Amino acid sequence: MVRTDEFLAVDGAELHYSAWGDPDAPPVVCVHGLSRVGRDFDPLAERLADAYRVLCPDMPGRGLSEWADDPDATYTSAAMGDLLVGFCDALGLDELRWVGTSMGGQLGMGLAAGPLESRITHLVMNDVGPAPAEDEGAEEGIDRIVEYLTDPPAFDRLTDLEGYYRETYDTFSAMTDAEWRRLTRTSARRTDEGQFAPAYDPRVVEPLLTTEPAVNPWAAWEAIDAPTLVLKGADSDILADDTFEEMQRRRPEIETIVVDCGHAPALNVDEQVDPLRAFLAG
Repeated sequence: MVRTDEFLAVDGAELHYSAWGDPDAPPVVCVHGLSRVGRDFDPLAERLADAYRVLCPDMPGRGLSEWADDPDATYTSAAMGDLLVGFCDALGLDELRWVGTSMGGQLGMGLAAGPLESRITHLVMNDVGPAPAEDEGAEEGIDRIVEYLTDPPAFDRLTDLEGYYRETYDTFSAMTDAEWRRLTRTSARRTDEGQFAPAYDPRVVEPLLTTEPAVNPWAAWEAIDAPTLVLKGADSDILADDTFEEMQRRRPEIETIVVDCGHAPALNVDEQVDPLRAFLAG
C-alpha cells in the first residue's frame, strides 16, 4: 500500500502525518509513544490499509511536526488532547477507531471518555494503563525512560544511531534488521552540528510528568463505553501486572492480549496484528 506524507495546521501548529489506504475508507488514528513518531505504525498500517484509512500523526515536538515555542503549554496531555480533537475535526472524522501506544493510548483513553466519546468506536491501548506516572509498579520504567529521553545523544553516523536504538528499545517485541533500519531512518534528525539525533524535542518530557491530570484517570477508564483492547508486554515495566488486573476488574468486558516482550509491542507481527485487526472489525 502507498503511504503519503501530509501536513495540517491545527491551532497554529503544523502537524505531519502519514496517511494510508482509501480516503473514503473507515479511519483509524494511530498515536505513538512519548518520544516516538507516527512512522512507528508503518508495519501495522500496511496491514490495515486494505480496509481502512490509517492516519498516523507526529505529535508536536516529534518527527516532522513543529516544535513548541512554549513547551509547558504545548506538550501537556490536555494540550495534546485538544490538538488531536482539532486534527479529527479538520479531517472530518465523525467516527474513528483509535490505536495508541503508551502515551498515545493514554491520550486515546482520555478522549474516548471525553471530547471524542461519541466518535471513537474502538479503542486499542498498547502497553499502558490509566496513570503510569502514579503507578508504583511503573516507577522503574518511568525512571528508565526519563533517563534516556532528557539527554538524547547525537552520532556522526546513522548506523551508530541505529545501534543506540537497538540497545535503548531492546524491550520492544522482536524486529528484523530491516525494521530496525526503518525505525532509525524515520526517527532521526540532523543537529546543527550535522550529527544524527533522535527526532524529538527533549523538552517533551517534563510537562507530561509534572502536570496534574485534568480528570481522575481511573474514573476516565471506567467511563469509556467504546469496546476496548489492551495489549500488554509480559515483561512490561510501564503496564504493571497489578494495574493490568485492576483494569480488567473495573471493566471486565475488555479484550486483552499478552505479548512476549517488555515495553512495548511493536505491532509488527501476525501474533499482534491479527487479533488487533479482528478487534477493529468487530
